[in-house]
Amino acid sequence: MQVKSVIILIVCCYCMTAMIFAGNDENKPDTLVIENLTVQKGQPVTVNVSFINDQQLAALTIPLKITGDGFTIDTVLFSDGRVNYLRMRPITISKDRQSVIFGAICMTEAYIQPGTGLMATLILKTDSSFTGACVIDTTTMGPSSVLFTKANSHSFIPLVKSATITVSDSVQKK
Repeated sequence: MQVKSVIILIVCCYCMTAMIFAGNDENKPDTLVIENLTVQKGQPVTVNVSFINDQQLAALTIPLKITGDGFTIDTVLFSDGRVNYLRMRPITISKDRQSVIFGAICMTEAYIQPGTGLMATLILKTDSSFTGACVIDTTTMGPSSVLFTKANSHSFIPLVKSATITVSDSVQKK
């Protein structure tokens, strides 16, 4: 019993220390941005997931969950995104298609350079008669939570801008 307690204490101390040092971000806040959308009923729903980073990154882990009825995750596409050049881009969609975890890992390729742009595009399915809304936000899946990893292997949690996706009978023009 004492050995388990000591091991748990050591792991907790390590995690707390890692979080303190990982929070030392140099300039502007690194951010994950999920696009807000309003689409007309019957239209395909494609949601852009972008990110902002002010230093080189070695990896990104993005677990997302849909909250709301009428939407399921069909596909994650990396084409035209900032991490398209990386070979390691794992994707796991849950059986109920309400959650997804995807990411990008630099193996032998160059690190992800500082900048702003598209990470991936989510393709959502809706029933052709569905009208309503959902929220897409980060979640924790298994041991994974949203995480950016710097080139020096220090990881941190970025700011997150979640999204509301609305399917309506008609889209009003602004």
